[in-house]
Amino acid sequence: MAVTLILPLGAPLGVGRIIAVDEDAGAVRIRDLTTGVVYRVPGSVLPELGALPWRGRVEACTVEASAEGVVTELVLDANPVGAERRGAADALRGAQQAADDARDQAANWGGTDRRAHEMPERFW
Repeated sequence: MAVTLILPLGAPLGVGRIIAVDEDAGAVRIRDLTTGVVYRVPGSVLPELGALPWRGRVEACTVEASAEGVVTELVLDANPVGAERRGAADALRGAQQAADDARDQAANWGGTDRRAHEMPERFW
């Protein structure tokens, strides 16, 4: 399920970025966790966001300039915990594949499948 935030400022956030939303001195603070850029918006301007703090993954971002000013529309993943777990699962799957490949190469080049050398008969 997606959540849409309408911000009364220019906040170009790339798709896939993880943002943290929390409260800071009566304002809502939106932090891009990749770049560290912080956007502060008065709490009265935004709709009810529910229990803060929370995180979200940006699915779409539109920045629109008009005569009244700049507005940013953010579409966020409503279940960011699952999204973060997918990333960790992909990383672990990649690590497991690398370990399997290393094991196969060690078996190939390590000589575990070679036959023992036959000792030639000695003549005195």
